[in-house]
Amino acid sequence: MTIKKKLDDYRFNLRRKQSWKYTVILAFFFLGFLSLLTSKFYIHTDDRLYHTKPFEPISTAGTGNITLEERVYYPTAHALDMVVKIDQGEDENLSFSAMEKANPNVKLPVKVVYEDEGYYVVRVNNLSPHWEALAFDLYQEEEENETVNVEDMTSHYSTDTAEKEDSQSFLTTLYSDQKKTKQGKGKSLQQKQDYSLLVNALEKKTVKKKIQNYEKAMAIEAKQKRQIQQEMNELQRDMKYQVDEEKADTESKIAMKKDAIQSSDESIQLYEDEQKSLQEKLKMLNEKEQDLVMK
Repeated sequence: MTIKKKLDDYRFNLRRKQSWKYTVILAFFFLGFLSLLTSKFYIHTDDRLYHTKPFEPISTAGTGNITLEERVYYPTAHALDMVVKIDQGEDENLSFSAMEKANPNVKLPVKVVYEDEGYYVVRVNNLSPHWEALAFDLYQEEEENETVNVEDMTSHYSTDTAEKEDSQSFLTTLYSDQKKTKQGKGKSLQQKQDYSLLVNALEKKTVKKKIQNYEKAMAIEAKQKRQIQQEMNELQRDMKYQVDEEKADTESKIAMKKDAIQSSDESIQLYEDEQKSLQEKLKMLNEKEQDLVMK
């Protein structure tokens, strides 16, 4: 009886230990699943917000390139000024619209406060204090061909009614993240002169950048020309020790090198002409800036 009782107690204790282990495992899985369901309440997650980089041209169909030159947020005025450069051959009837992430179902009022030679300064008003992100859409107004409706053919003079319908074609969207947007002081620029100076400064910056790019291009072209000239000189020296068949092949290579040098000279001349034109434009922009300041 004693041995049998001990054996029964051992079996009971074993079952109790195994039951305890299973309980711990089930509790572990339950807590893990519960934490997964409730993680969104205490784990901070940020949605990815797009932010269009300035001075990077965006290619669009029909209008050419669109470049965001500047954006400044004025908290006290609840306004955002967007400076956009449109590379176009002629005047395009543009329109703009804006929506903020804080109120995605409400279109914000927009106003073109300044326009000059492809530059548009557009002000977005009534922004929320925490607008988070902004989508700024650009459209091109297209005027359809006239259609004539003849309604009365019984009278001596027919009546023609011309109808014009305007349509919009979407161009692109410029995105702004509030955390990455530069803040301005006061209630934004007010005078036309201020916007003229702003656009003039941006244009000067673009012209200076182009002048530097042409300077770098000329340096690279000149380096390649020197390398080709050196290779051609080596081919000419080798001709002294070559037979007639070898000389014919070398002369062909030398001719190709001469063509490459001529091409480099033409490229350098083109870059120099473009650079001179830009330097003249920069001079005119400096004069314009002085005139604006004197007003």
